Amino acid sequence: MLLFLLIAALGNVLYHVSQKTLAPAANPMIMLMAVYAVAFVGAALAAPFFRTAAGVGWVAQVASWPVFALGVSVLLIEIGFLLAYRTGGAVQWSGVAVNGVAAVLLVPVALRVFGEAFSPVRAAGMVLTLSGLALLTWK
Repeated sequence: MLLFLLIAALGNVLYHVSQKTLAPAANPMIMLMAVYAVAFVGAALAAPFFRTAAGVGWVAQVASWPVFALGVSVLLIEIGFLLAYRTGGAVQWSGVAVNGVAAVLLVPVALRVFGEAFSPVRAAGMVLTLSGLALLTWK
């Protein structure tokens, strides 16, 4: 699992550096279409290396509300960061701030929808997260 988290972390660094350096005059929607064309080709090339359950066709794998919701969420994330960086958002704390806020917002979802456990240690972690966010946004 650590290897996969490292891959995600490196991808996240590349993501933020790339987002921050996109051409400021370009149409954001055109940029996103180009970005996702690259991602589509990469995923298409990698697909044969990943297994799926026997007999499950590709339509059955993608025709669901979570796939639609994930597509909408990706668009919101992309546009949010793109516009934040275009209006002067800092690479050094924007990702941390967004992930911290998302982590706090996900607590009720994790508890109610997924039945995940919550403990005093995790509550302290949330307090530290919110404290860190306050320090990051301090003027």
